[in-house]
This record gives sequence, C-alpha cells and structure tokens, in this order.
Amino acid sequence: MFDNIRLERTMCYGNCPVYNVTVDKEGNDKYEGEMFVYKSGEYQWKIPSKKVKQLIDLIENFGFKSFVYQPLNGLVTDQPSCITTVKYSDGDSKEIDHYYGDILLDDSLTDFEKKIENIIGTKKYVNPKLYIYEVTEKVAEPLCRYLVISASKEEAINLVNKESDIQDILEWQINKIGIATDDYYGPVIIMKGI
Repeated sequence: MFDNIRLERTMCYGNCPVYNVTVDKEGNDKYEGEMFVYKSGEYQWKIPSKKVKQLIDLIENFGFKSFVYQPLNGLVTDQPSCITTVKYSDGDSKEIDHYYGDILLDDSLTDFEKKIENIIGTKKYVNPKLYIYEVTEKVAEPLCRYLVISASKEEAINLVNKESDIQDILEWQINKIGIATDDYYGPVIIMKGI
C-alpha cells in the first residue's frame, strides 16, 4: 500500500509539458502545471477508490519497489525526465528519475508512467483533445460570433462570456465545427466578429 505517488515531468529544450501530480491513498489528487500544458496552475480533484485500487495493483504488479533502472550505454540529449516517487505506508520511499534520452532495453517503465497518469486522469489538464467551436449570440443584433479552441462546449461558452463586451447574460448557440490540430496551451478565442 502507498501513502502517496508523485509523478513529475521536467523540461527539455523544446515544448515538453512541465508539471507534477500527486495522489494519496484516499484518492486526493493535486496537479501543478508549469509550462506547455493546457491548464497552468494548481488544480485538485479526487479519484474513486476503485482507481486507487488500480494504482495499488499497478505498483505491485510492476514491482516498482524492487525495480532497478538501468539504461544502456547510449543516450539522446535535450530530452525530459519523468520522476516517479512512491511513499509506502511502511515508511519506505522509492524514486526513479527516468531520463527519456536514455536508451532502455524495453519500454515497461514508460508504459508504467503512462498507466499512472491514465488512472489519475491528468490528460484533461495536460493535453486534452481540443475542438473548434463556433459560438454565436442567439438574439443580439448585430450577431456576435466567435471561433474558439477548447476542450468542451462549457469551457468555450465560459471563455466567450468573459470576453464579451455586453454586460447582460447572453444566450449562446454553439456548434462544434472541427478538431484543433495545433498545440494550444489553454482555451483561446481565435476569431471574434460581428
């Protein structure tokens, strides 16, 4: 059993996501996004007990406590690291600083790190699937129209409400018109028109 698991992704010489996330044995998650992530800043949420059980099983089945990180004799420079730390209920602690430029015999450690993040649910903060929305005011004349990149309709409407010059609460019509293919680090209005 673990007390907490912390996963940290570090900088590279490019636009690698930089963030850390910690989950405790109760399922409380704390995320801190720094750079090249969709959500910068601190966020907290809770995962259900069945996901905590999945983490317990994952750590045990992987053999994290006894895993020996042994890269081969080659590396690629300018890559990020993934630092995984598990604090166990018995007081032990284990940290693996996995440099992604190291050449490894297999990808089991990388797969392990991704599985932790899938269970915790960091994707929506780091790099969710983004859509292009057309947001149009239903009754105003002339019509206000926006093109927005965001992860959800609700997020698009919230962004438009913050941006709108009109002080009254407006009723918006929203249509998903595509998928964003470029990297965006937060919801953004890409066009505003009347």
